[in-house]
Amino acid sequence: MLGTFLGLEIATRGLQAQQAAIEITAHNIANANTPGYSRQRADLTATLPLEVPGLTSAVHGQIGTGVEVVEIQRLRDNYLDNQYWEQNQYLGQWQATQDSLQKITAILNEPSDSGISTVMQSFWNAWEQLATNPSDLSARNLVAQSAVTVAQTLNQTANQLSDLSDDLTTSLNATVDQVNSYLTQIAQLNKQIDIVSQSGNQPNDLLDQRDYLVDQLSSLVDISVQSDGTTPFQISIGGTVVLDDQTVETDPSDPSQPVLRTTGDPANPVSIPVSGGKVKGLIDSLSLLAGYQADLDAFANGLANGPATVTLAGDWTVSASAGQATLPVDMTIGGQSYPAGTPWSTIAADNPSLGITFDASGDATIPQGTQITVAGLNALEEMGYDENGDHAPALFVDDTGTSGSITAANITVNPDVLSDVSQLAAGLSTNAGDGTLATTISSLKSAEIQFSDAADSSAVMPLKQGTLDEFLQAVVGQLGIQGQQANQEVSAQQAVMQQIDMQRQSVSGVSIDEEMSHLIQYQQSYNASAKVISVINDLLDTLIQNV
Repeated sequence: MLGTFLGLEIATRGLQAQQAAIEITAHNIANANTPGYSRQRADLTATLPLEVPGLTSAVHGQIGTGVEVVEIQRLRDNYLDNQYWEQNQYLGQWQATQDSLQKITAILNEPSDSGISTVMQSFWNAWEQLATNPSDLSARNLVAQSAVTVAQTLNQTANQLSDLSDDLTTSLNATVDQVNSYLTQIAQLNKQIDIVSQSGNQPNDLLDQRDYLVDQLSSLVDISVQSDGTTPFQISIGGTVVLDDQTVETDPSDPSQPVLRTTGDPANPVSIPVSGGKVKGLIDSLSLLAGYQADLDAFANGLANGPATVTLAGDWTVSASAGQATLPVDMTIGGQSYPAGTPWSTIAADNPSLGITFDASGDATIPQGTQITVAGLNALEEMGYDENGDHAPALFVDDTGTSGSITAANITVNPDVLSDVSQLAAGLSTNAGDGTLATTISSLKSAEIQFSDAADSSAVMPLKQGTLDEFLQAVVGQLGIQGQQANQEVSAQQAVMQQIDMQRQSVSGVSIDEEMSHLIQYQQSYNASAKVISVINDLLDTLIQNV
Protein backbone atom coordinates (compact mmCIF):
# COMPACT_ATOMS: atom_id res chain seq x y z
CA MET A 1 0.00 0.00 0.00
CA LEU A 2 1.03 3.60 -0.52
CA GLY A 3 2.08 5.70 2.40
CA THR A 4 -0.27 8.11 4.12
CA PHE A 5 1.89 11.04 3.05
CA LEU A 6 0.67 10.64 -0.56
CA GLY A 7 -2.72 11.91 0.58
CA LEU A 8 -1.02 14.96 2.11
CA GLU A 9 0.75 15.65 -1.19
CA ILE A 10 -2.47 15.31 -3.16
CA ALA A 11 -4.30 17.65 -0.79
CA THR A 12 -1.41 20.14 -0.89
CA ARG A 13 -1.51 20.16 -4.68
CA GLY A 14 -5.23 20.77 -4.47
CA LEU A 15 -4.65 23.74 -2.17
CA GLN A 16 -2.02 25.18 -4.49
CA ALA A 17 -4.14 24.73 -7.63
CA GLN A 18 -7.28 26.24 -6.08
CA GLN A 19 -5.25 29.11 -4.62
CA ALA A 20 -3.82 29.84 -8.07
CA ALA A 21 -7.33 29.76 -9.53
CA ILE A 22 -8.53 32.15 -6.81
CA GLU A 23 -5.65 34.54 -7.53
CA ILE A 24 -6.42 34.49 -11.26
CA THR A 25 -10.08 35.18 -10.50
CA ALA A 26 -9.04 38.10 -8.29
CA HIS A 27 -6.87 39.39 -11.13
CA ASN A 28 -9.86 39.24 -13.48
CA ILE A 29 -12.09 41.09 -11.00
CA ALA A 30 -9.43 43.76 -10.42
CA ASN A 31 -9.14 44.38 -14.18
CA ALA A 32 -12.84 44.21 -14.99
CA ASN A 33 -12.75 47.85 -16.15
CA THR A 34 -9.23 47.92 -17.55
CA PRO A 35 -9.29 48.83 -21.28
CA GLY A 36 -7.95 46.02 -23.45
CA TYR A 37 -7.82 43.44 -20.65
CA SER A 38 -8.63 39.84 -21.61
CA ARG A 39 -10.15 37.43 -19.13
CA GLN A 40 -7.76 34.74 -17.91
CA ARG A 41 -8.50 31.20 -16.78
CA ALA A 42 -6.51 28.55 -14.94
CA ASP A 43 -6.35 25.34 -16.94
CA LEU A 44 -6.31 22.51 -14.38
CA THR A 45 -5.29 18.97 -15.20
CA ALA A 46 -4.62 15.81 -13.21
CA THR A 47 -0.96 15.19 -12.46
CA LEU A 48 0.78 12.02 -13.64
CA PRO A 49 -0.47 8.99 -11.70
CA LEU A 50 1.70 6.49 -9.84
CA GLU A 51 1.89 2.88 -11.00
CA VAL A 52 1.23 0.49 -8.16
CA PRO A 53 1.65 -3.35 -8.29
CA GLY A 54 -1.62 -5.20 -7.88
CA LEU A 55 -2.15 -7.51 -4.88
CA THR A 56 -3.85 -10.25 -6.87
CA SER A 57 -2.59 -9.46 -10.37
CA ALA A 58 0.70 -8.94 -12.14
CA VAL A 59 -0.74 -5.90 -13.95
CA HIS A 60 0.19 -2.59 -12.38
CA GLY A 61 -2.60 -0.22 -11.38
CA GLN A 62 -2.52 3.59 -11.22
CA ILE A 63 -3.14 5.90 -8.30
CA GLY A 64 -3.90 9.56 -8.90
CA THR A 65 -1.47 12.13 -7.53
CA GLY A 66 -3.63 15.25 -7.55
CA VAL A 67 -3.98 18.36 -9.73
CA GLU A 68 -1.80 21.12 -11.17
CA VAL A 69 -2.18 24.35 -13.16
CA VAL A 70 -0.71 23.63 -16.58
CA GLU A 71 -1.45 27.01 -18.12
CA ILE A 72 -2.97 30.38 -17.35
CA GLN A 73 -5.01 30.76 -20.52
CA ARG A 74 -5.80 34.14 -22.06
CA LEU A 75 -9.28 34.02 -23.60
CA ARG A 76 -9.11 35.71 -26.98
CA ASP A 77 -10.60 35.15 -30.45
CA ASN A 78 -8.14 36.06 -33.22
CA TYR A 79 -10.87 36.09 -35.86
CA LEU A 80 -12.88 38.69 -33.95
CA ASP A 81 -9.72 40.73 -33.37
CA ASN A 82 -9.01 40.83 -37.11
CA GLN A 83 -12.63 41.78 -37.80
CA TYR A 84 -12.40 44.59 -35.24
CA TRP A 85 -9.18 45.95 -36.72
CA GLU A 86 -10.54 45.80 -40.26
CA GLN A 87 -13.77 47.63 -39.45
CA ASN A 88 -12.16 50.13 -37.07
CA GLN A 89 -10.15 51.65 -39.91
CA TYR A 90 -13.35 52.54 -41.77
CA LEU A 91 -14.86 54.07 -38.65
CA GLY A 92 -11.75 56.17 -38.06
CA GLN A 93 -11.72 57.30 -41.68
CA TRP A 94 -15.36 58.37 -41.79
CA GLN A 95 -15.27 60.02 -38.37
CA ALA A 96 -12.40 62.24 -39.53
CA THR A 97 -14.25 63.06 -42.75
CA GLN A 98 -17.50 63.71 -40.88
CA ASP A 99 -15.78 66.08 -38.47
CA SER A 100 -14.16 68.03 -41.31
CA LEU A 101 -17.40 68.34 -43.28
CA GLN A 102 -19.20 69.62 -40.19
CA LYS A 103 -16.55 72.31 -39.79
CA ILE A 104 -16.79 73.29 -43.47
CA THR A 105 -20.57 73.51 -43.12
CA ALA A 106 -20.21 75.77 -40.09
CA ILE A 107 -17.78 78.02 -41.98
CA LEU A 108 -19.95 78.42 -45.08
CA ASN A 109 -22.94 78.94 -42.79
CA GLU A 110 -25.55 78.71 -45.53
CA PRO A 111 -28.34 79.62 -45.47
CA SER A 112 -28.13 82.18 -42.65
CA ASP A 113 -28.63 85.87 -41.91
CA SER A 114 -24.90 86.50 -42.18
CA GLY A 115 -24.04 84.10 -45.01
CA ILE A 116 -22.80 84.91 -48.49
CA SER A 117 -26.24 84.64 -50.09
CA THR A 118 -27.72 87.20 -47.67
CA VAL A 119 -24.82 89.59 -48.20
CA MET A 120 -25.15 89.22 -51.98
CA GLN A 121 -28.87 90.00 -51.83
CA SER A 122 -28.11 93.25 -49.98
CA PHE A 123 -25.52 94.04 -52.65
CA TRP A 124 -28.03 93.62 -55.48
CA ASN A 125 -30.61 95.68 -53.57
CA ALA A 126 -28.08 98.52 -53.28
CA TRP A 127 -27.63 98.54 -57.08
CA GLU A 128 -31.40 98.64 -57.57
CA GLN A 129 -31.60 101.68 -55.29
CA LEU A 130 -28.79 103.35 -57.21
CA ALA A 131 -30.64 102.70 -60.49
CA THR A 132 -33.61 104.75 -59.28
CA ASN A 133 -31.46 107.72 -58.24
CA PRO A 134 -27.96 107.45 -59.75
CA SER A 135 -26.92 110.94 -58.60
CA ASP A 136 -27.75 110.29 -54.95
CA LEU A 137 -24.52 110.25 -52.93
CA SER A 138 -26.02 108.06 -50.20
CA ALA A 139 -27.08 105.47 -52.81
CA ARG A 140 -23.55 105.41 -54.19
CA ASN A 141 -22.08 105.03 -50.71
CA LEU A 142 -24.51 102.18 -50.04
CA VAL A 143 -23.28 100.33 -53.14
CA ALA A 144 -19.66 100.87 -52.12
CA GLN A 145 -20.23 99.69 -48.56
CA SER A 146 -22.27 96.70 -49.74
CA ALA A 147 -19.38 95.78 -52.03
CA VAL A 148 -17.00 96.06 -49.05
CA THR A 149 -19.26 93.72 -47.05
CA VAL A 150 -19.29 91.21 -49.92
CA ALA A 151 -15.49 91.30 -50.16
CA GLN A 152 -15.01 91.02 -46.39
CA THR A 153 -17.44 88.11 -46.15
CA LEU A 154 -15.59 86.25 -48.89
CA ASN A 155 -12.25 87.12 -47.25
CA GLN A 156 -13.39 85.87 -43.86
CA THR A 157 -14.80 82.65 -45.28
CA ALA A 158 -11.62 82.02 -47.29
CA ASN A 159 -9.44 82.71 -44.24
CA GLN A 160 -11.48 80.32 -42.11
CA LEU A 161 -11.16 77.60 -44.75
CA SER A 162 -7.43 78.28 -44.92
CA ASP A 163 -7.17 78.02 -41.12
CA LEU A 164 -9.07 74.73 -41.27
CA SER A 165 -6.64 73.48 -43.90
CA ASP A 166 -3.74 74.33 -41.58
CA ASP A 167 -5.50 72.56 -38.71
CA LEU A 168 -6.08 69.43 -40.82
CA THR A 169 -2.45 69.42 -41.92
CA THR A 170 -1.31 69.75 -38.31
CA SER A 171 -3.68 66.95 -37.31
CA LEU A 172 -2.34 64.76 -40.14
CA ASN A 173 1.23 65.31 -38.97
CA ALA A 174 0.27 64.55 -35.37
CA THR A 175 -1.67 61.43 -36.37
CA VAL A 176 1.24 60.06 -38.41
CA ASP A 177 3.52 60.73 -35.43
CA GLN A 178 1.03 58.86 -33.24
CA VAL A 179 1.10 55.90 -35.64
CA ASN A 180 4.88 55.72 -35.40
CA SER A 181 4.70 56.08 -31.61
CA TYR A 182 2.31 53.12 -31.40
CA LEU A 183 4.62 51.07 -33.62
CA THR A 184 7.59 51.86 -31.36
CA GLN A 185 5.62 50.87 -28.25
CA ILE A 186 4.49 47.62 -29.90
CA ALA A 187 8.08 46.81 -30.87
CA GLN A 188 9.18 47.32 -27.25
CA LEU A 189 6.35 45.08 -26.01
CA ASN A 190 7.34 42.41 -28.55
CA LYS A 191 10.81 42.37 -27.04
CA GLN A 192 9.38 41.78 -23.56
CA ILE A 193 6.91 39.20 -24.88
CA ASP A 194 9.69 37.25 -26.58
CA ILE A 195 11.76 37.20 -23.38
CA VAL A 196 8.86 35.94 -21.26
CA SER A 197 7.82 33.37 -23.88
CA GLN A 198 11.35 31.99 -24.18
CA SER A 199 11.38 31.42 -20.42
CA GLY A 200 8.34 29.16 -20.78
CA ASN A 201 5.83 31.53 -19.20
CA GLN A 202 2.65 33.11 -20.58
CA PRO A 203 2.98 36.89 -21.19
CA ASN A 204 -0.78 37.39 -21.02
CA ASP A 205 -0.85 40.94 -19.70
CA LEU A 206 1.85 42.01 -22.17
CA LEU A 207 -0.17 40.49 -25.01
CA ASP A 208 -3.22 42.47 -23.82
CA GLN A 209 -1.20 45.67 -23.86
CA ARG A 210 0.02 44.93 -27.39
CA ASP A 211 -3.45 44.11 -28.71
CA TYR A 212 -4.85 47.25 -27.10
CA LEU A 213 -2.23 49.33 -28.92
CA VAL A 214 -3.13 47.55 -32.16
CA ASP A 215 -6.77 48.44 -31.47
CA GLN A 216 -5.79 52.10 -31.24
CA LEU A 217 -3.55 51.84 -34.30
CA SER A 218 -6.33 50.31 -36.40
CA SER A 219 -8.41 53.48 -36.05
CA LEU A 220 -5.57 55.57 -37.52
CA VAL A 221 -4.46 53.54 -40.56
CA ASP A 222 -5.38 50.42 -42.50
CA ILE A 223 -3.33 47.64 -40.94
CA SER A 224 -2.74 43.97 -41.62
CA VAL A 225 -1.48 41.89 -38.70
CA GLN A 226 0.38 38.59 -39.08
CA SER A 227 0.70 36.69 -35.81
CA ASP A 228 0.13 32.94 -35.80
CA GLY A 229 2.50 32.12 -32.94
CA THR A 230 5.06 30.46 -35.20
CA THR A 231 6.26 33.49 -37.21
CA PRO A 232 7.40 36.92 -36.01
CA PHE A 233 4.70 39.45 -35.25
CA GLN A 234 4.29 41.76 -38.27
CA ILE A 235 2.18 44.84 -39.05
CA SER A 236 1.71 46.19 -42.57
CA ILE A 237 0.13 49.47 -43.68
CA GLY A 238 -1.23 49.57 -47.20
CA GLY A 239 0.73 46.42 -48.02
CA THR A 240 4.03 47.85 -46.74
CA VAL A 241 5.62 46.15 -43.71
CA VAL A 242 6.19 48.80 -41.05
CA LEU A 243 6.88 46.52 -38.05
CA ASP A 244 8.76 43.23 -38.02
CA ASP A 245 8.58 41.81 -34.48
CA GLN A 246 10.97 44.01 -32.48
CA THR A 247 11.98 46.27 -35.38
CA VAL A 248 10.18 49.36 -36.66
CA GLU A 249 11.04 49.51 -40.36
CA THR A 250 12.65 52.65 -41.82
CA ASP A 251 12.64 54.21 -45.26
CA PRO A 252 15.16 52.27 -47.42
CA SER A 253 16.22 55.51 -49.12
CA ASP A 254 16.63 57.36 -45.80
CA PRO A 255 17.13 55.12 -42.74
CA SER A 256 16.73 58.12 -40.44
CA GLN A 257 13.08 58.41 -41.47
CA PRO A 258 10.20 56.02 -40.69
CA VAL A 259 8.41 54.27 -43.54
CA LEU A 260 5.25 56.28 -42.89
CA ARG A 261 5.73 60.03 -42.75
CA THR A 262 4.15 63.18 -44.14
CA THR A 263 5.67 64.65 -47.30
CA GLY A 264 4.18 68.13 -47.54
CA ASP A 265 3.07 67.33 -51.09
CA PRO A 266 -0.70 67.93 -51.51
CA ALA A 267 -0.82 65.30 -54.27
CA ASN A 268 0.82 62.63 -52.05
CA PRO A 269 0.56 63.80 -48.44
CA VAL A 270 2.09 60.62 -46.96
CA SER A 271 5.05 58.52 -48.04
CA ILE A 272 3.17 55.21 -48.54
CA PRO A 273 -0.38 54.47 -49.72
CA VAL A 274 -2.93 54.59 -46.88
CA SER A 275 -6.45 53.45 -47.65
CA GLY A 276 -8.14 53.63 -44.27
CA GLY A 277 -8.17 55.06 -40.77
CA LYS A 278 -8.02 58.62 -39.52
CA VAL A 279 -4.99 59.33 -41.72
CA LYS A 280 -7.02 58.50 -44.84
CA GLY A 281 -9.93 60.55 -43.53
CA LEU A 282 -7.68 63.58 -43.03
CA ILE A 283 -6.18 63.18 -46.50
CA ASP A 284 -9.69 62.99 -47.99
CA SER A 285 -10.73 66.01 -45.90
CA LEU A 286 -7.83 68.09 -47.22
CA SER A 287 -8.83 67.17 -50.77
CA LEU A 288 -12.49 68.05 -50.11
CA LEU A 289 -11.49 71.30 -48.46
CA ALA A 290 -9.28 72.27 -51.41
CA GLY A 291 -12.30 71.70 -53.64
CA TYR A 292 -14.46 74.05 -51.57
CA GLN A 293 -11.70 76.65 -51.51
CA ALA A 294 -11.59 76.44 -55.33
CA ASP A 295 -15.40 76.75 -55.44
CA LEU A 296 -15.30 79.89 -53.31
CA ASP A 297 -12.55 81.34 -55.51
CA ALA A 298 -14.63 80.55 -58.60
CA PHE A 299 -17.57 82.38 -57.04
CA ALA A 300 -15.48 85.47 -56.25
CA ASN A 301 -13.84 85.50 -59.67
CA GLY A 302 -17.16 84.83 -61.42
CA LEU A 303 -18.70 87.84 -59.68
CA ALA A 304 -15.80 90.13 -60.55
CA ASN A 305 -14.54 88.77 -63.87
CA GLY A 306 -17.28 86.52 -65.25
CA PRO A 307 -17.68 85.64 -68.05
CA ALA A 308 -21.28 86.80 -67.57
CA THR A 309 -24.08 87.19 -70.09
CA VAL A 310 -26.44 90.15 -69.51
CA THR A 311 -29.04 92.14 -71.41
CA LEU A 312 -28.58 95.91 -71.69
CA ALA A 313 -31.25 97.73 -69.66
CA GLY A 314 -30.96 100.83 -71.86
CA ASP A 315 -29.33 102.22 -74.97
CA TRP A 316 -25.57 102.12 -74.59
CA THR A 317 -23.76 105.10 -76.07
CA VAL A 318 -20.05 104.77 -76.79
CA SER A 319 -18.35 108.11 -77.36
CA ALA A 320 -16.07 108.41 -80.37
CA SER A 321 -12.42 109.27 -80.08
CA ALA A 322 -10.79 110.80 -83.15
CA GLY A 323 -14.05 110.24 -85.00
CA GLN A 324 -14.27 106.51 -84.20
CA ALA A 325 -16.03 104.64 -81.39
CA THR A 326 -14.25 101.52 -80.15
CA LEU A 327 -15.07 98.68 -77.82
CA PRO A 328 -13.92 99.58 -74.25
CA VAL A 329 -13.71 95.99 -72.98
CA ASP A 330 -13.45 92.46 -74.36
CA MET A 331 -16.95 91.37 -75.35
CA THR A 332 -19.00 88.70 -77.05
CA ILE A 333 -21.88 90.25 -78.98
CA GLY A 334 -23.99 88.87 -81.77
CA GLY A 335 -22.42 85.47 -81.20
CA GLN A 336 -18.91 86.72 -81.99
CA SER A 337 -16.06 87.65 -79.65
CA TYR A 338 -14.19 90.93 -80.02
CA PRO A 339 -11.17 92.27 -78.10
CA ALA A 340 -11.15 95.72 -76.52
CA GLY A 341 -10.30 98.41 -79.05
CA THR A 342 -12.32 96.85 -81.89
CA PRO A 343 -14.11 99.61 -83.89
CA TRP A 344 -17.87 99.55 -83.48
CA SER A 345 -18.14 100.02 -87.21
CA THR A 346 -16.57 96.59 -87.65
CA ILE A 347 -18.97 95.03 -85.14
CA ALA A 348 -21.94 96.73 -86.80
CA ALA A 349 -20.87 95.46 -90.20
CA ASP A 350 -20.52 91.91 -88.84
CA ASN A 351 -23.90 92.07 -87.08
CA PRO A 352 -26.35 94.26 -88.98
CA SER A 353 -29.28 92.70 -87.13
CA LEU A 354 -28.12 94.32 -83.88
CA GLY A 355 -29.27 97.73 -85.07
CA ILE A 356 -26.16 99.62 -84.01
CA THR A 357 -26.34 103.28 -85.08
CA PHE A 358 -23.83 106.12 -85.35
CA ASP A 359 -24.31 109.89 -85.11
CA ALA A 360 -22.48 112.56 -87.06
CA SER A 361 -19.61 112.67 -84.56
CA GLY A 362 -19.10 108.92 -84.75
CA ASP A 363 -20.67 108.05 -81.40
CA ALA A 364 -22.10 104.49 -81.46
CA THR A 365 -25.42 103.52 -79.88
CA ILE A 366 -26.12 99.89 -79.04
CA PRO A 367 -29.87 99.47 -78.53
CA GLN A 368 -31.57 98.40 -75.31
CA GLY A 369 -32.17 94.66 -75.09
CA THR A 370 -28.90 93.70 -76.77
CA GLN A 371 -27.35 90.63 -75.16
CA ILE A 372 -23.64 90.78 -74.41
CA THR A 373 -21.09 88.59 -72.61
CA VAL A 374 -18.38 90.41 -70.67
CA ALA A 375 -15.85 89.75 -67.95
CA GLY A 376 -18.21 90.08 -65.01
CA LEU A 377 -19.18 93.09 -62.95
CA ASN A 378 -15.79 94.72 -63.43
CA ALA A 379 -16.21 94.85 -67.22
CA LEU A 380 -19.72 96.27 -66.84
CA GLU A 381 -18.33 99.04 -64.67
CA GLU A 382 -15.50 99.72 -67.13
CA MET A 383 -17.90 100.03 -70.07
CA GLY A 384 -20.21 102.44 -68.19
CA TYR A 385 -19.81 106.09 -67.23
CA ASP A 386 -19.19 107.68 -63.86
CA GLU A 387 -20.44 111.06 -62.62
CA ASN A 388 -17.67 112.82 -64.52
CA GLY A 389 -18.62 111.21 -67.85
CA ASP A 390 -15.55 108.94 -67.87
CA HIS A 391 -15.37 105.16 -68.10
CA ALA A 392 -15.26 103.86 -64.54
CA PRO A 393 -12.52 101.70 -63.01
CA ALA A 394 -13.06 98.08 -61.99
CA LEU A 395 -15.08 97.76 -58.77
CA PHE A 396 -13.34 94.64 -57.43
CA VAL A 397 -9.55 94.19 -57.42
CA ASP A 398 -7.11 91.90 -55.65
CA ASP A 399 -4.78 92.94 -52.83
CA THR A 400 -2.28 94.27 -55.36
CA GLY A 401 -4.84 96.58 -56.95
CA THR A 402 -5.34 94.60 -60.18
CA SER A 403 -8.42 92.74 -61.34
CA GLY A 404 -6.76 89.88 -63.19
CA SER A 405 -6.42 87.15 -60.54
CA ILE A 406 -9.17 87.58 -57.98
CA THR A 407 -9.79 84.94 -55.32
CA ALA A 408 -12.03 84.85 -52.28
CA ALA A 409 -9.01 85.51 -50.09
CA ASN A 410 -7.71 88.59 -51.94
CA ILE A 411 -10.86 90.22 -53.34
CA THR A 412 -11.29 93.81 -52.21
CA VAL A 413 -13.06 96.96 -53.36
CA ASN A 414 -11.05 99.31 -55.55
CA PRO A 415 -9.64 101.96 -53.18
CA ASP A 416 -10.15 104.62 -55.89
CA VAL A 417 -13.89 103.98 -55.78
CA LEU A 418 -13.98 103.96 -51.98
CA SER A 419 -12.19 107.30 -51.82
CA ASP A 420 -14.46 108.85 -54.45
CA VAL A 421 -17.81 107.16 -55.06
CA SER A 422 -18.45 109.52 -57.98
CA GLN A 423 -16.16 107.17 -59.93
CA LEU A 424 -18.82 104.46 -59.60
CA ALA A 425 -20.48 103.95 -62.99
CA ALA A 426 -24.30 103.88 -62.95
CA GLY A 427 -25.24 104.79 -66.54
CA LEU A 428 -24.75 103.47 -70.05
CA SER A 429 -24.46 107.04 -71.29
CA THR A 430 -23.13 110.37 -70.06
CA ASN A 431 -26.65 111.74 -69.67
CA ALA A 432 -27.42 113.09 -66.21
CA GLY A 433 -29.62 110.76 -64.16
CA ASP A 434 -28.90 107.69 -66.32
CA GLY A 435 -29.15 104.59 -64.13
CA THR A 436 -29.42 101.98 -66.85
CA LEU A 437 -26.02 100.44 -66.07
CA ALA A 438 -26.99 100.06 -62.42
CA THR A 439 -30.13 98.27 -63.58
CA THR A 440 -28.04 96.06 -65.86
CA ILE A 441 -25.65 95.24 -62.99
CA SER A 442 -28.53 94.41 -60.66
CA SER A 443 -29.70 91.92 -63.28
CA LEU A 444 -26.31 90.19 -62.91
CA LYS A 445 -27.93 88.35 -60.02
CA SER A 446 -29.87 86.24 -62.54
CA ALA A 447 -27.25 86.30 -65.29
CA GLU A 448 -25.54 83.18 -66.62
CA ILE A 449 -21.91 83.07 -65.45
CA GLN A 450 -19.25 80.54 -66.38
CA PHE A 451 -17.40 79.14 -63.35
CA SER A 452 -14.01 77.46 -63.41
CA ASP A 453 -11.06 76.65 -61.18
CA ALA A 454 -8.37 79.22 -61.97
CA ALA A 455 -5.64 76.73 -60.98
CA ASP A 456 -7.10 73.82 -62.97
CA SER A 457 -9.57 74.57 -65.75
CA SER A 458 -10.38 70.85 -66.07
CA ALA A 459 -11.33 70.50 -62.38
CA VAL A 460 -14.86 69.36 -61.63
CA MET A 461 -17.06 72.20 -60.35
CA PRO A 462 -20.44 71.79 -58.65
CA LEU A 463 -21.86 73.97 -61.46
CA LYS A 464 -20.06 74.96 -64.65
CA GLN A 465 -22.55 77.59 -65.76
CA GLY A 466 -25.43 79.29 -63.99
CA THR A 467 -26.28 82.21 -61.77
CA LEU A 468 -24.31 83.14 -58.69
CA ASP A 469 -27.20 81.98 -56.50
CA GLU A 470 -27.42 78.67 -58.36
CA PHE A 471 -23.68 78.13 -57.99
CA LEU A 472 -23.81 78.80 -54.26
CA GLN A 473 -26.81 76.48 -53.90
CA ALA A 474 -24.93 73.78 -55.82
CA VAL A 475 -21.94 74.13 -53.48
CA VAL A 476 -24.12 73.97 -50.37
CA GLY A 477 -26.13 71.08 -51.82
CA GLN A 478 -22.98 69.11 -52.60
CA LEU A 479 -21.71 69.75 -49.07
CA GLY A 480 -25.01 68.55 -47.64
CA ILE A 481 -24.91 65.32 -49.66
CA GLN A 482 -21.32 64.62 -48.61
CA GLY A 483 -22.16 65.37 -44.99
CA GLN A 484 -25.18 63.08 -45.09
CA GLN A 485 -23.09 60.28 -46.58
CA ALA A 486 -20.46 60.70 -43.87
CA ASN A 487 -23.12 60.62 -41.15
CA GLN A 488 -24.63 57.45 -42.60
CA GLU A 489 -21.24 55.75 -42.92
CA VAL A 490 -20.30 56.64 -39.34
CA SER A 491 -23.64 55.35 -38.02
CA ALA A 492 -23.31 52.12 -39.99
CA GLN A 493 -19.72 51.53 -38.88
CA GLN A 494 -20.54 52.29 -35.27
CA ALA A 495 -23.27 49.64 -35.40
CA VAL A 496 -20.86 47.11 -36.92
CA MET A 497 -18.16 47.96 -34.38
CA GLN A 498 -20.62 47.68 -31.51
CA GLN A 499 -21.67 44.22 -32.66
CA ILE A 500 -18.08 42.99 -33.07
CA ASP A 501 -17.06 44.50 -29.74
CA MET A 502 -19.97 42.74 -28.01
CA GLN A 503 -18.80 39.46 -29.53
CA ARG A 504 -15.25 40.14 -28.37
CA GLN A 505 -16.46 41.01 -24.89
CA SER A 506 -18.46 37.79 -24.72
CA VAL A 507 -15.15 35.96 -25.18
CA SER A 508 -12.61 38.22 -23.49
CA GLY A 509 -14.64 40.45 -21.22
CA VAL A 510 -14.84 39.99 -17.46
CA SER A 511 -18.27 39.23 -15.98
CA ILE A 512 -18.29 40.01 -12.28
CA ASP A 513 -21.19 37.60 -11.70
CA GLU A 514 -19.36 34.79 -13.45
CA GLU A 515 -16.11 35.49 -11.61
CA MET A 516 -17.92 35.51 -8.25
CA SER A 517 -19.44 32.13 -9.12
CA HIS A 518 -15.98 30.78 -9.94
CA LEU A 519 -14.60 32.29 -6.75
CA ILE A 520 -17.14 30.38 -4.64
CA GLN A 521 -16.36 27.18 -6.55
CA TYR A 522 -12.61 27.54 -6.01
CA GLN A 523 -13.14 28.49 -2.38
CA GLN A 524 -15.16 25.35 -1.73
CA SER A 525 -12.50 23.22 -3.42
CA TYR A 526 -9.79 24.93 -1.38
CA ASN A 527 -11.73 24.28 1.85
CA ALA A 528 -12.23 20.64 0.87
CA SER A 529 -8.49 20.17 0.25
CA ALA A 530 -7.77 21.77 3.61
CA LYS A 531 -10.26 19.36 5.20
CA VAL A 532 -8.40 16.42 3.63
CA ILE A 533 -5.17 17.64 5.22
CA SER A 534 -6.96 17.95 8.54
CA VAL A 535 -8.28 14.39 8.30
CA ILE A 536 -4.87 12.98 7.37
CA ASN A 537 -3.35 14.89 10.24
CA ASP A 538 -5.81 13.23 12.60
CA LEU A 539 -4.96 9.82 11.12
CA LEU A 540 -1.27 10.41 11.63
CA ASP A 541 -1.86 11.51 15.23
CA THR A 542 -3.79 8.33 15.92
CA LEU A 543 -1.10 6.20 14.27
CA ILE A 544 1.73 7.82 16.21
CA GLN A 545 -0.09 7.52 19.54
CA ASN A 546 -0.73 3.77 19.00
CA VAL A 547 2.81 2.85 17.94
